[in-house]
Amino acid sequence: MAESQAHYDPGADITCRHTAGVAGGRCVSYPVARSTGGPSGISDTGDGLLTVTNPAANAMIFGVTSHDVAAGGVVNIMRAPKVVGIECSGNVAIGAFVSTGTDGRIATSAAAAGAVGRALSAGSSGTFAMVELFSGPASAP
Repeated sequence: MAESQAHYDPGADITCRHTAGVAGGRCVSYPVARSTGGPSGISDTGDGLLTVTNPAANAMIFGVTSHDVAAGGVVNIMRAPKVVGIECSGNVAIGAFVSTGTDGRIATSAAAAGAVGRALSAGSSGTFAMVELFSGPASAP
């Protein structure tokens, strides 16, 4: 009889390798690769980690870095459904839909931009806003 196992649980942090390095509290792209080896990291051939990088502007995100990481370093990615602090690139009002820039910081989402979450606190450039992460694509009204 064939069996399957869960590799990741919704909302659970996932350990990933970051290609470019980034500060903590920044959004990251969906994985661009996966190292050889098992997803549990127990392997003779590799660690099996997913590889993430900085997101494209207004793109869906995989999650948010939990701490600073150097290029090629390992970092926990906090995933939806969670409320996390994300660094702002400009003014964000409480209740605003937010999208991401290429540096992983957030700004108020324009109507055409895909929202990655909703701000539960206000923020300004260089500060952190608490954001309810969305599990999938969403559009600001």
